[in-house]
Amino acid sequence: SWQLGIVRGACISIAIVLSRREFKMLKMLHCKHLIAVALFLCSLHAAGGFEEEDWGDGLRVLTTYRPESCEHTTKKSDTIHYHYVGRLGENGNVFGKSFDYNSPYIVSLGHGRIIPGMDRGLVGMCLWERRRITFPPHLGYGERGVGQVIPPNATLVFYVRLIKIERNGHSLGEDPGIKELWSSGLQSYNEQKWQQVVDMVEEALRLFHVQQEKSFSCIKDCRVEASDFKLNQKEREVVDKFSSSDPLVDQFLVYAARGKCIRECKANALTPKLRSPDPTVIKTFKQRVPYTYLHFSYYKVDNLAEGARCMFSYYFRHPTDEMSAGNAVFYREQLGLEEGEFVWREEAPGTLPHMDAYLAGQVAYGEEKWLQAVEHFEQALSLYSGALERCQLLCEDVMDVNLTQKDMSLQKKAKFDEYEFVPDTMEYYPLLVTIVKEVLVCRIGCHEEMASKHLEVVENYLSLHFHYLQFCYYKLGQIPKAAEAAATYQAMDPSNEQMTANIQYYTKSYKLQPDAFTPRQEFVDIFNKLESEKKLLHFAERGHVKKRDGQRGDSHARTAPPQKHNEL
Repeated sequence: SWQLGIVRGACISIAIVLSRREFKMLKMLHCKHLIAVALFLCSLHAAGGFEEEDWGDGLRVLTTYRPESCEHTTKKSDTIHYHYVGRLGENGNVFGKSFDYNSPYIVSLGHGRIIPGMDRGLVGMCLWERRRITFPPHLGYGERGVGQVIPPNATLVFYVRLIKIERNGHSLGEDPGIKELWSSGLQSYNEQKWQQVVDMVEEALRLFHVQQEKSFSCIKDCRVEASDFKLNQKEREVVDKFSSSDPLVDQFLVYAARGKCIRECKANALTPKLRSPDPTVIKTFKQRVPYTYLHFSYYKVDNLAEGARCMFSYYFRHPTDEMSAGNAVFYREQLGLEEGEFVWREEAPGTLPHMDAYLAGQVAYGEEKWLQAVEHFEQALSLYSGALERCQLLCEDVMDVNLTQKDMSLQKKAKFDEYEFVPDTMEYYPLLVTIVKEVLVCRIGCHEEMASKHLEVVENYLSLHFHYLQFCYYKLGQIPKAAEAAATYQAMDPSNEQMTANIQYYTKSYKLQPDAFTPRQEFVDIFNKLESEKKLLHFAERGHVKKRDGQRGDSHARTAPPQKHNEL
């Protein structure tokens, strides 16, 4: 037959090429495709051992390879991924192949989303099975054909290889990852299989925390590497088409560089089941939504203690949630917890080290133990900056996406080495806005998370450290330290009259020079970064930015001694 002749010819050709060690010379894209297709067909022919089956109505199926172990087979409603080569039955001409797109064909079976011959012929396949599927025109494109590619009334022959089966959001035959476990957990929840929910969601959470640890390392490393990012020749040629004065190009390059770096790092650091799920799943887990399902499932399997820990872990992140407030009352009654007593699964008030130190500083301040208060507040600041950096770096997990104009419009996934800039910068500006907004919302949220105590957010959390510290240092007689703390607070709240008065008092009473009021730049930078990110987010959402009110002032300040800050 013509099929056998093509297969034999392809196999002989490849054997000659490989025997001459000339395979490396075939690096052009079309050559790669030809070789891949030929090898694919060779493998189909070489398998042998099966007879073609008549499935009725003209549909014929020949299994050319089936793995020894076949735990799962395709059925209606499965989403399957497969490679194919399509040929005309009359002359063997190729009219299409998945290799042209560098990706498998993906479809849900049994819903009429592909031609009937394929919708029926792909049923009952094992993972990695290969088939030849042949069917007459009425199971294909009928009398109409497809343009100049497939003529009317054409018999079609498809060579297929199944590479993935998805069922209920879970990849069958593979070690499940975060997304698959989460999807399976939700399915079990709907089916009221409570112990299965616990098993699957707990494992998904465990993998998520491991993934976050490794992602944090990659993101942190890529912050340095991206600054030294070098374009290859192809990328440089594309960028050179733009005016160097276009700031959007520079912004795009920064995000594209970091995205590429993060993705490459993760490819090496993460096993397949730890690979980043889609951004929606990441956001869901960061918001601790899985704990809402876990707490109820633990309740249903009579494990109230673990159910309470899960519920409070969610309640910490969502203190205004009315249902969680009601659940908190229930668990306190059942477990005999006092009002204000909490049990947690993840870091929360009472377990956040910087918040512990801050609260201890407040207690010592109220008892006028100035030295102890200073030690606690300084420790809180040190721990806070590290915790904030970690939280905000993990916000950049969203950088692990494709920042290419081509893929944005086609697949919305990443292949940096194939990206395209387009002359109209507004073509990629919306993509930048989308990514930057996602990162900004997360980064701003980190400040709120770091400033939470007992399910409430401490307003002006960072600046309050220095309000307390300036008075503690003043009482300890360490005036230069007090001046530094006062200047730091005023840099964050320049319109505060009390601090303005304190600075004037230190200046006149202790003859301090202006350079004595140099703020602690590390924390002023943190504060200013937050303010600028709020404005940038506002600009992205509303289209304009408001200037910050207030200025640092000392000309009209009173000269009274510093007053104790009594907000406890």
